[in-house]
Amino acid sequence: MKLIKLNAIDSTNEYIKKIKSNVSDKFFCVYTYSQTNGKGQRGNIWESEPNKNICISLCYKPLTCEPNYTSFKLNMLVSLIILEFFEELKIPKLKVKWPNDILSDGKKISGILIETALRSNNSNDYIIGIGLNINQNNFDNINNASSIKNITGIDYDLNHLTIRLINFFEDLDNRFNQNSIDDIKSEYVNNLYGNNSVMKFANDQKQLHGKIIDVISENKIKLLVNDKEIVFSSGDLKLIF
Repeated sequence: MKLIKLNAIDSTNEYIKKIKSNVSDKFFCVYTYSQTNGKGQRGNIWESEPNKNICISLCYKPLTCEPNYTSFKLNMLVSLIILEFFEELKIPKLKVKWPNDILSDGKKISGILIETALRSNNSNDYIIGIGLNINQNNFDNINNASSIKNITGIDYDLNHLTIRLINFFEDLDNRFNQNSIDDIKSEYVNNLYGNNSVMKFANDQKQLHGKIIDVISENKIKLLVNDKEIVFSSGDLKLIF
């Protein structure tokens, strides 16, 4: 896999958008330890203290894709790969918070943002942006966030961890093509935070209690609320935890 390391950048996802047409590799990676304007879900900013965390984006150009399922399948698979990476580091009580945050004991340690970019042949490239909280100690402006250093007490070598992380993605294409969306979804749901539990959500400035009964797409989820099945979009629903 082609690797591009940047000393500092506003956003690794935005950088890939600028250069991807000039890179012939099917799969390549851009990473930095100093990102000044990282992107999060719902247009939020991903805040990261310089030289404390890993900000990485991967450009994936599948040869074939199922337009209705590729983003959903990829979103779930990437979440599972990040879980596997943290499991190897012995990080405890790992879960995926829908749609794509990674939690340890209820604290956010990683976030994922997958964007699509249309190719000239009307197929999509996928830009997988990942932020990982590694050595940052304080998260004053972010609720329920932590880092793996806070959890383990270990000061990690960012270069070493980055290479280990990239190794987990080397077989992304094979895993994507060889595993069905149903198999990936089953594992994803099994690792979902609050699965089979009644949880508190915010929707349209109101609070509700519901149980996740199905994940329909990368941005739609079905809850059981007052004995009724209701589908919500990620932009309209926020888990309170």
